[in-house]
Amino acid sequence: MKAPGKIMNPANSVIAKSKIAAALAILLLLPGALPSHATELKQATVEAWDGYVRSVNSAMSRRAAGETPFLWVDESPDLLRRVQAGEVLVAGHDLVKVPRGLIHHWMGAMFLRDVTLGDVTRVLSDYNRYAEFYRPFVVKSKLLDDTTDRQKITIVMVQKAFSVTAAVEADDEIRVTKLDPGRLYSSSNSVRIQEIANYGGRDEQLLPEGQGPGYIWRTLGITRLVERDGGVYVEMETIALSRGIPIAFRWLIKPITEKLPREIMFDTLNKTKAAVRREAEPISQQNQNIAQK
Repeated sequence: MKAPGKIMNPANSVIAKSKIAAALAILLLLPGALPSHATELKQATVEAWDGYVRSVNSAMSRRAAGETPFLWVDESPDLLRRVQAGEVLVAGHDLVKVPRGLIHHWMGAMFLRDVTLGDVTRVLSDYNRYAEFYRPFVVKSKLLDDTTDRQKITIVMVQKAFSVTAAVEADDEIRVTKLDPGRLYSSSNSVRIQEIANYGGRDEQLLPEGQGPGYIWRTLGITRLVERDGGVYVEMETIALSRGIPIAFRWLIKPITEKLPREIMFDTLNKTKAAVRREAEPISQQNQNIAQK
């Protein structure tokens, strides 16, 4: 797998502006300006996606086993220094062309000082409040099932670009692996993704799986959390499969597939940071009050 590309500081972004539930990965790849005529997911596309997912999962297994650094930022002293200084980093791999599709792969990282692993996981596992934490992208979220080794959630997300509104409804299965008291990672796989036609209109319709404009067909998300150095490192790795870009529209669409995911990743990380700070504050104050008694 190729290393991520150029890293950008959010201060240089063109706008002022996951376990983050990797369901949010869907948002990162909604190429809203794609022509909206229908397309259909092909078996060859799925097979190429499955192969790529195996490579990503293998890389995560090596990180967990200590064969490679667990954190992306630990691969470079410069990256580590920058997140410790408060930067939110985002980098994208090159688009991977597969039969009738594209695989998008993005990495994001930040360091939250003066919070605990528990502070972060409380927010990231509060799936029923995702519409509050991540609006306006997330419009609905609900925990469907919660067992000792996995959670299943449903989520509706909307992204607008130009005159097109892309909306999807998805079910994601999330598994969390705790390596030690200060490290854990989660993996989220889409088990159902359906695009919503004419979202918000009277004729709104949930399309069959694998059919529709092809904004998003499959997602995988991996989140790594490490508590050390007086805070928590948060890394999100998001991978998604969408339709390919028609040659006639490539000049228009390619900049959007590079720009929009980057901006939304920045926004998602920053919204996560804000939610953790907001939710951790009452707990910190409560602990301080107890200590004073």
